[in-house]
Amino acid sequence: MTAPHAIRTLHRGEPTIFTLGQAWRAKPQPELRPTLVAVTFAGGELHVAAELTDDEVFNDATAHNQRTWETGDVFEIFARREDSQHYVEVHVTPDNVKLHLRFDDFGHAARIADIAEVAADPRLVESIAARTVYGWRATARVPLAASPGDLVRVSFCRYDASRGREPVLSSSSPHPVLAFHRPLEWSLCRIAD
Repeated sequence: MTAPHAIRTLHRGEPTIFTLGQAWRAKPQPELRPTLVAVTFAGGELHVAAELTDDEVFNDATAHNQRTWETGDVFEIFARREDSQHYVEVHVTPDNVKLHLRFDDFGHAARIADIAEVAADPRLVESIAARTVYGWRATARVPLAASPGDLVRVSFCRYDASRGREPVLSSSSPHPVLAFHRPLEWSLCRIAD
């Protein structure tokens, strides 16, 4: 993982690479599997491609905007402009079921009683998911109102579920505690010209 204060660049063609870890733990769990995320930015969208090594690929979600982190494997994308507290959260499952959420500020997630209060139209996010020989792959295009030169923050997270055990969580951000809704710890990136 890159230091939280380092500014990374999101290019149009050349991807910026992120890996996921467990910064909140002194030592990663033995069940932690690799996740590689390649990110570009073009046309007002984050283009995200994740390769997820997984021993047991599943998610029981059957419709968009369900609580996908409770139903199996999920790849998560968090994004916001640096000059705004508004942020988005997008989930993609191995069967391409999506969850799209919009939060007004950093404390909004703690104030909601139900995700329906922050649910956004999942059709605004284009995504594809497919199983692979080593696990699964997810790609997504996430709208983000940003232009060349703008600073944004992004984070990529994962729930690696297996039946019979708690999911193994990981993140590209150096969270000192297990909590993904900590936008000031997400990677700071500049949109390339």
